[in-house]
Amino acid sequence: MFASRVKKTIEVNDGTDKGSVVIRKLSARSLERAREARQMSAAKLTTSFGPDMIKAFRETNKEVAAAPVVAGSKEARETTYASYDRDTVLTQGVESWTFKENLVDGLNDLDEPIAEMLFHAIIDLSDPPKAEVEKLEKNA
Repeated sequence: MFASRVKKTIEVNDGTDKGSVVIRKLSARSLERAREARQMSAAKLTTSFGPDMIKAFRETNKEVAAAPVVAGSKEARETTYASYDRDTVLTQGVESWTFKENLVDGLNDLDEPIAEMLFHAIIDLSDPPKAEVEKLEKNA
């Protein structure tokens, strides 16, 4: 019921730094804010393109859009990840860590692999794949 009560500790070891990060499940409001931030970013990017570029994207994407995405597939999961703004997810979902860096400053300084790993872990906790949800509901 209360998303903030659901937490998970992620061990991080990139060869240089070793520690743990406590992530939390995002609330419905936080997930919505992350989706809206992603949509606003996409809209802003689209408006910067000229009409010829938009036409080229539409032509290219007709083939991609025609191919169905299979539920539970890697492509379906990637679509889920792509629907959320990573910065919003990280700032809302990383609760604490054992590193000496201040959390806010440290989030802005994460390297790409660690930022992506934490982002995926938070989304997996907050918006799990449908198969996991069905399995939990079946066992309840």
